[in-house]
Amino acid sequence: MTTTKQSLNEIARRMMSGVVQIHVEGYLEEDIQSVLNPSIKIPGIWSGSGFFVKHKNLEGYIVTNAHVVRNAVKIEISSMLTSEERFETEVVGMVKQLEPDVALIKLTKEELARFKKMAIQPIEYLTLQKGANPPRGEAIKAIGYPLGMIEPNMTGGEITNFISGSEFTTERFVTNAAINPGNSGGPSINKNGEVVGLNTAVIVDAENIGFITPASFIKIIIKNLLLLNEPHFAGLGGKLQKNAENFNPFLKQSRAKGVIVSKVLKKGFLEAAKIQPRDVILSINQVEFDRHGIVIGKEGLYRHKNIFDVMKLVPIGEEVEIGYLREGKVQRTKAKAMPNPELGIISNPILSERKYLEVFGMVIQPLSFEIIQAIQEVDPYAQIEMLKILDEEKPMLVVTHIHQGTQADEMEWPLGELIIKANEEEVHTLDDLQKILDKNKGKNVLLECMSGVIGYFQVESESKAADSKD
Repeated sequence: MTTTKQSLNEIARRMMSGVVQIHVEGYLEEDIQSVLNPSIKIPGIWSGSGFFVKHKNLEGYIVTNAHVVRNAVKIEISSMLTSEERFETEVVGMVKQLEPDVALIKLTKEELARFKKMAIQPIEYLTLQKGANPPRGEAIKAIGYPLGMIEPNMTGGEITNFISGSEFTTERFVTNAAINPGNSGGPSINKNGEVVGLNTAVIVDAENIGFITPASFIKIIIKNLLLLNEPHFAGLGGKLQKNAENFNPFLKQSRAKGVIVSKVLKKGFLEAAKIQPRDVILSINQVEFDRHGIVIGKEGLYRHKNIFDVMKLVPIGEEVEIGYLREGKVQRTKAKAMPNPELGIISNPILSERKYLEVFGMVIQPLSFEIIQAIQEVDPYAQIEMLKILDEEKPMLVVTHIHQGTQADEMEWPLGELIIKANEEEVHTLDDLQKILDKNKGKNVLLECMSGVIGYFQVESESKAADSKD
């Protein structure tokens, strides 16, 4: 019996039945007002794409982009297998900071049973690519529901380039396959019927340039989400700088190879491995790096996979071997992979998770990257001041909104002030500040800011830290 090899078009048409449209009701997170004053929420509706993923014995699990379901209140899917019927889903977990932009959702038990009963054929579960990344020029098909179309769309192209990750970002593939709004979260598939990655983004005003999140990252995220409900990537736990030939006599190196450790963070991976500042990291698990931190050789010519990409794909808890240079001697050490230690200034993009205190006519929140970005739109100078404290180990409190005709308005407190003391006591969290307010009901409280600005406020009534409720 002979079998006919299917074309990429035929394979894509078959896999198309595993791709779903995602319908979302939620809040528009990019609205500056809601970032600076979490009591303000701007409702909206939008759509995206996703696909049923094959993972062990799981049923009804769907991969999509985190930005599709982030700040969602209600999520439904529809599929070409079930006409225009919609089915409710729930979020298993997501990469909240969108690096990489991946989320996992699932049909509830009841909805999965209803879906299977109505479907005209069994669900097509798509397989994530195994092994090495695709080479440049490999043909792919991107599948999704762009611009709210009710039927799945298929566009052809190839892998055209690669973008390395960094301390804060993850690797992406570049493609010339058309990826439009609404396509986000759909799969890009190859001739073997495997998902090479997740359609993630398109550059506005650029032609034929789209980004794909590699399948290797999706795999590790699914594993972490199922175990922890929130993914954590392995991090180096320190700062690096490029090596150079000028350092040869100082570092006692024969030539510039590997990257220099400029800072070791407390309770991080490098500290656990007993790596010190001015050590030169030459390799991780036998993968060697040049002076720019780029992988040497293993990924082929013209690839810029780097030390951050390599580290992020090591499962948390797995032992990692580091080759390094110290005082001219090549040495090796080991430590278990772990997430980077969390600093005081974090990212908090989920509206419902934001906490704030409304007191003296102002909104006070823990400082986050989202707040820094929003304040930049209002006062670029304040944003520059905030960027100076990103490496603070403890949280910071920031004034993000002033109500007119209130105590804070009368004292002309500016937006973006960082509160560091209350009645001469250091405050880093809303709970710290709340305790001092509770002890001084009916009295006055002196607030002091990092800039030196002070405020003397009457505590008129009980004020409690609030969650940004849906």
